[in-house]
Amino acid sequence: MSPHFTAFNERAPIEIYYRNLPHWHQDGATCFITFRLADSIPRALVEQWIEERQLWLKAHGIMEPMEQADRATAYAKIDPRQRRNFERQNARRLLSELDRCRGCCLFKNSVARNLLAESLHHNDGTHYHSGDFVIMPNHVHWIIQPLKGSRLWKSMRAIKRFTATQLTHQKLHEGKLWQNETYDHLIRNRAELNRIRAYIADNPKKANLSPHAFTHATADWLDEK
Repeated sequence: MSPHFTAFNERAPIEIYYRNLPHWHQDGATCFITFRLADSIPRALVEQWIEERQLWLKAHGIMEPMEQADRATAYAKIDPRQRRNFERQNARRLLSELDRCRGCCLFKNSVARNLLAESLHHNDGTHYHSGDFVIMPNHVHWIIQPLKGSRLWKSMRAIKRFTATQLTHQKLHEGKLWQNETYDHLIRNRAELNRIRAYIADNPKKANLSPHAFTHATADWLDEK
């Protein structure tokens, strides 16, 4: 059954929590997420990005030490245009770097790829609606809509734990598998949803990695009930 697309509503309640990245949750809203293997981006580059982000936040009055709730409140008060431009810039360089296919690129292996694809579908309809996704050699792009009352971070933790355990058991990987933090973005409208769906569908070809990717397109998202 096709899921119903629920756009981010600026007037509805929002939960924000903060690690290296801000994470926005709105009950039932459709989300675009990217999660990656732990070795997919060189550590030195990650540290450079974190330093640049901290400098930008400091310029907007957000610095250490601040309680997470205070950081989230201050971040939400930044001019939306500046905030969106900053987030888009960070998203673009993350996606571009991931497509360089660094690290072990475990999901070139079809067994690992299929196991991950099955895990994305496992709680479809119980904790979330699973939409389009692409499994690239070292990262995943996924459109997901947590059901009301469900939390995205809990679903992601379960998926990462399960796949890490299974892939280690099958001797396909040793050590830390996933980067802890997930990039997530609440989708604003139908036009943005369509752009993201097109990006997911085209990503393997644009990155010259088509033989080593797994793309799944859900039936078209219905309008919100």
